[in-house]
Amino acid sequence: MSARTRIGLLAVVLAAGCACVGGWVEESSPTGEDLYSVYGVGDGTVFAVGAAGTVLMRDGGRWRALDSGVEADLHGVWGSSAEKVVAVGADCTALEFNGIPEKPADGGEAPPDLKKIEVDTCGTFRAIHGFADNRAFVVSDDRALWYNGSRLTNGREFNQRVLGVCMTGDDEIHVAGERGFYSHKTGGSWNDRTINMCPVSLQAGECPTDLMQPVLWDVWAAPGGQGAVAGTYGGMWELPLGEGEIPAELDASFATELRGVSGFVDPEAAKNPVTIYAVSQYGVVARIRGDKIAREAPGTNKDLHDVWVSDDGKHVYAVGQDGTIVHFSE
Repeated sequence: MSARTRIGLLAVVLAAGCACVGGWVEESSPTGEDLYSVYGVGDGTVFAVGAAGTVLMRDGGRWRALDSGVEADLHGVWGSSAEKVVAVGADCTALEFNGIPEKPADGGEAPPDLKKIEVDTCGTFRAIHGFADNRAFVVSDDRALWYNGSRLTNGREFNQRVLGVCMTGDDEIHVAGERGFYSHKTGGSWNDRTINMCPVSLQAGECPTDLMQPVLWDVWAAPGGQGAVAGTYGGMWELPLGEGEIPAELDASFATELRGVSGFVDPEAAKNPVTIYAVSQYGVVARIRGDKIAREAPGTNKDLHDVWVSDDGKHVYAVGQDGTIVHFSE
């Protein structure tokens, strides 16, 4: 499907609205800054980060702003518990949250709620994801770093700017970035791949014009390897990727930039156990289960930048433009 066709279909969807049934609500946000990343750590505690050093924490059903101590834009957040959260962003910024610090007994000025983490190599940190208290992977333009519980240490270099990461094990990492770049680490080795897309309809299985390499904004995968990569022109590809120069693309009929993707696995579902959510401009939320793609109605038309889904799928949070926060709950 061509980009022009996608744009037409999206316009029809936006004009017609959606009769979806779901528990979406827009939550009260304590900031008007753009939010770029969101992550939940269990027991209803969720963190969101964004422009100008914004860090938000949802605790007890309400959002509150934390003092990050920085003004740099924060692009990624990940945590393993309510007292083990890491945020990363521009200007070599890496911060750790270990709970609200106690105020000085002498009544002096309280320290910021987050403390700075030392880094081996500076850059603009784009995203972070991990699977244990002291093990996470940070992508920074053409370089990756490891979070080891106390600092960011040098990892491998990439030949493209990397924007998204998903880590499901010490030796199981997925990254995605510009010019269709996707790489998967497993068995101790990285397998780099270029995702191509055709700007017009295929003819006899071939693209009659030059291929495009989309920007891949985000990637999510379950421990078993099933998941999705999302990017420009509404492009979405299932993981594991199919063979060939042009991997099979999910036809979501959305032309906007799919900026964030997340999902969950239902172990009791015999068919289509994986459900994936992707978010985009104009409040677009797509829910994918098997070959069925539905547009959700989150209650906003603001641009959405990231999405997080709880392990059981009962809660979904998406964040975006002007501090927008929307929440789905069963």
